[in-house]
Amino acid sequence: MYSIGELVRLLGLKTETQVRNRIEAIRDLIEPHLQRGPNNRILVDERGLELLRALQALCESGKTVKEAAKYLRASAEPTEKKPGEPRREVETHELLRYLEEEVRFLRRLLLEAGARRPEPWWKEWRAL
Repeated sequence: MYSIGELVRLLGLKTETQVRNRIEAIRDLIEPHLQRGPNNRILVDERGLELLRALQALCESGKTVKEAAKYLRASAEPTEKKPGEPRREVETHELLRYLEEEVRFLRRLLLEAGARRPEPWWKEWRAL
């Protein structure tokens, strides 16, 4: 379990207020991973730390805390909805933008690792 003071250090933040703001931004996601310790101190478990690190990574990529929290909610959205129930258009657009960024990031990693680009599917048909 991690205290607010430890989270400041682990997340690379400057103040406890920044940690508290991030916890509040994703309160609905992190609530099961919070506990109260001695003197009513807030304690976060490993999964809560993972959520806060994901939020911080999104913030460091240029998103506001509020935007980053939306992305986390979209990616952690439970499958309670009915299969045919449409998602709101804005949420879908935000999730699509997030996934496009992830694909670009993963492509960059592959290219830096020396992986060669696959040949286009139509290349063999060009000779015909």
